[in-house]
Amino acid sequence: MKDKSFGFWRLIAWPVHRSETKKVVSMLLLMSLLCICYSILRNIKDVIILTGKSSGAEVIPFIKVWGILPGAIAATWFYTKLRSRFSREKVFYLIVGSFITYFLLFAFVIFPYSDALNFQQFGQMLREHLPSGFNGLIAMICNWTHTSFYIISEMWAVIVLTVLFWGFANDTTPLSEARRTYGLLNLGSNAAPIVGGMLANLFVHHLLVSPKAVTHEQWHMTLIQLTLLISFFGLCAIGTFYWINRKVMSSETTTDQDAYNQSVKNSAKKRLSLRDCIRYISKSKYLTCLALIVLGYNIAINFTDILWKEQLKKCFSDPKDMLAHMNHVTIAIGCFATLGGLFFSVMVRRFGWAFVALLTPSLMFILGIGFFSFLFFGNLLSGLAATLFGTTPLLMTVYWGSMQNALSKAGKYSVFDASKELAFLAVSPEARLRGKAAIDGLGSGVGKSGASLSFQALILSLGSITLCAPYIATILTVIFFAWIYSVVGVSKEFNVKSKEIEAGELA
Repeated sequence: MKDKSFGFWRLIAWPVHRSETKKVVSMLLLMSLLCICYSILRNIKDVIILTGKSSGAEVIPFIKVWGILPGAIAATWFYTKLRSRFSREKVFYLIVGSFITYFLLFAFVIFPYSDALNFQQFGQMLREHLPSGFNGLIAMICNWTHTSFYIISEMWAVIVLTVLFWGFANDTTPLSEARRTYGLLNLGSNAAPIVGGMLANLFVHHLLVSPKAVTHEQWHMTLIQLTLLISFFGLCAIGTFYWINRKVMSSETTTDQDAYNQSVKNSAKKRLSLRDCIRYISKSKYLTCLALIVLGYNIAINFTDILWKEQLKKCFSDPKDMLAHMNHVTIAIGCFATLGGLFFSVMVRRFGWAFVALLTPSLMFILGIGFFSFLFFGNLLSGLAATLFGTTPLLMTVYWGSMQNALSKAGKYSVFDASKELAFLAVSPEARLRGKAAIDGLGSGVGKSGASLSFQALILSLGSITLCAPYIATILTVIFFAWIYSVVGVSKEFNVKSKEIEAGELA
């Protein structure tokens, strides 16, 4: 529904009342600071894992199942315990402060002595007695310092961004205001990787790096600088949150401890059974197709991400060069996501829901053809790569994978999530409630865990990621066609339901 108090362009660019400006700007600043931290952390954790001793992309599926999943459960439990004892404001300071403390401890203490702290001799013994397919699991356990950094960096997205920030935003923002302003917050989160990637590259290439330092010392110095940068933005986020609670939020919007405990009790009474939600979805073709769309994205992005990072490992021996390349990918994600977010509503009105929903799988499929072509037929295409592009098949594989990674993640943050939420608006309130509970709750987790477990099984049976690639390509082809078929199925019913809803509103 349009807000008639705004003009056309104001409604698109800044649908904020004057009384809300102070709050929206401060929340946008807080969101941007937290997302900048994560955009830098996301690349550092990948580089640390990929360049560790006897480690590579094969360790990532094991970490996602046996590290991140238990870590998310433990972190959520820890947050719940803290929230039951302290106010929302204190919990924010405690958790963000704990993250910053760990990152500083890792950069200044743990990483310099990681060779002594990790179980390298134990790992060598295991490699001598176990098949090569277990190398990823062995690396995850023996390089435990790197594994812990990877897990805790991922927890920043789970706890700080999802739980702390969006929990705070939902508790303090009325629905009418959220409909107008959450899009602005999403644009801030999409633009943050541009700033994070550019700053990280500035530190990697130009600032405070001694030209006489050897590679390992240079990489350690870069890690320290980026950690200090993350800490700076984290402390700015803490200061911004303090200012919001003191100068922006009124006493009426601040939830006290008794009100929180009461809300927890009330929500527990109204909690839906997950089994009932799944059973409800299975009876609806529309919701089943939506579930397949969410599963399709999460399985596809996890499969392609691991294969791409394996090529990064082969292409870049210097951690700084790998980090610089990944920072460029992060900047591209931010640019494409911002453009997608800006033009989403225009594309939906002009081309329809199906066109927007098909953008992500179509781009991933087309770019995947280029990626797998150079991966499988590198020797045959070496002349083509040298003549037309002046490079090698390995670099072409990395570049195709980088384009796919950037566009698929940008699509997720801009058009994919928005089109999914738009599809939910075409069903009844009961179907929306039950459908979102299961699809959003399980789609991401099952997709990521299922992809990681499948990758683990292939690695353990075949011995390496390279040997798994043909099987992954076959699975991805099936997934993309199922994803596209599901979008077409949703689109037909979406158009019918949308017309019925619009006719009802006019009546």
